[in-house]
Amino acid sequence: MKSQPYQFLTACLRDDATAVPILMNRNSQDWDGVLRVAMEESLLPLLHTRVEQLQLGSVVPPDVVDFLSAVEDLNRERNSVILDEVKFAARLLNEVGIEPILLKGIAYLALGIYPDPGTRYLRDIDLLVSEAELETAVDILARNGFEPDNSDRFGQFRHHRPPMCRPRSVALEIHHCLCLGKCGSLLPASDLIARSVPYDLDGVGVRVPCPEDVFTHLVMHSQIQHPYNERIWPPLRAMYDLDLVLRRFWDVIDWRSIEKRFRATGQFGLLVLHLSQVNQTLGAMAPFQLRMNSLTRLRWLRRKLLRRMPALRYADPIYMFSTVLIRRLRVLGRMFRKPNGLRYLGRQLLRAGVYRRFATDVVEGRGR
Repeated sequence: MKSQPYQFLTACLRDDATAVPILMNRNSQDWDGVLRVAMEESLLPLLHTRVEQLQLGSVVPPDVVDFLSAVEDLNRERNSVILDEVKFAARLLNEVGIEPILLKGIAYLALGIYPDPGTRYLRDIDLLVSEAELETAVDILARNGFEPDNSDRFGQFRHHRPPMCRPRSVALEIHHCLCLGKCGSLLPASDLIARSVPYDLDGVGVRVPCPEDVFTHLVMHSQIQHPYNERIWPPLRAMYDLDLVLRRFWDVIDWRSIEKRFRATGQFGLLVLHLSQVNQTLGAMAPFQLRMNSLTRLRWLRRKLLRRMPALRYADPIYMFSTVLIRRLRVLGRMFRKPNGLRYLGRQLLRAGVYRRFATDVVEGRGR
């Protein structure tokens, strides 16, 4: 059962005028708890806008309103700096003939999915280039002050190069694919690149995914690329992103093609489950009828049970296999295809840190 602060936050996100007043009684509401949950869910900059839109300013404690307003202003300034960093990096890439594709949060701001850029918290910058452009892109950035973070010993074998960063700036990830393993067939990077459209970012040439690919990548990132526990407890921000994407592109997306894409790759049940949870949590309407067959209904009941009783995940073999092994197996698959990958793996297996991380994942029931 989710805490009252979590319930209050979800009620604000779904504009639940009935639930919000009940949950926000100033004499009983745990405002420190609300702020903590909003911070953990990366939604703190958004909360001030939601309080204003729901006209709650007269009943939310003034110090809380002032704090949220300051957080939103600071995040707006931070996002402006991040966008300047995107333009700086993209300008360098333009010099060598590369137009990077904006992904995730940066793309949501460019496409107007978040009307106010100050309300969306950005962790880093995600850019996509083709495999043929990858080495050139990394080289030009490295020669202009972007230093790679090589703390992840398997970083070179993931779906993006190790994060690169200039001093006192945010990390930038250059993606060459969207997902490792068979799940990449749902949205190959080459297909997203081919369907992307040019976008002028204050005179800098970049590209943005088409609406169908924005939706598909968001679901894929939340339900497949993220650690498996995110399928049981998806981040509120990811679900709210999806809600806003649905509102922004409802009449534009070819939903029949989306349905065919997920069915063809055997992921339609996953899509139904995710849309059902977003509907249950935030009230977002699904773009097509969510019919559950017997297997999908069983998976839905399993997810509900794990959400209600999190400790059961340790006894769930599917959960633990996915948490501990599946992402590692995807990385191993890429290592096997790389020159000297097996030799590199052999060296890493002699390091104690690899096994400590593995044991931590087993004990905590999480994956990386």
